[in-house]
Order: sequence, then C-alpha cells, then structure tokens
Amino acid sequence: MNHLGADLRKVTVILKEKYYNGSESVRTFMCETGSGCMQDSIGNEIMGTFADGERGRIESYEIEKIKD
Repeated sequence: MNHLGADLRKVTVILKEKYYNGSESVRTFMCETGSGCMQDSIGNEIMGTFADGERGRIESYEIEKIKD
C-alpha cells in the first residue's frame, strides 16, 4: 500500500531525505515490483533500482514524491 494512491510499477520516485542522504538526483529509485507498488494492497515492500544502479528494497513510506 502506498500513500501516493498510484500504481508505482515502472515509475521513478524521489526518496525522502529523512531516510536517504543527497540531492533529489541521488535519491531517485525506479520501482519495479512489490506489494507497496499498488495503492490497494497490504504491505510496504518495493523492489527496484537506486540511482547508482544498485538493486534493492525500500518501504513505500520512504517515498517523498513521483519524479516529474
């Protein structure tokens, strides 16, 4: 479940500075799969790729906004 109310599969988001250091360009994350990608599912897990190319997992509450 995500607070943005959007399907986040294949969407690039900006992560909150509270959880990740750096500028917005460094805090980007490409969401790929996980229960946190859908607004109507239970769970916060989102798997995807960080700006530096590293694959990893975030929680949906760590997302600040969808990248324009």
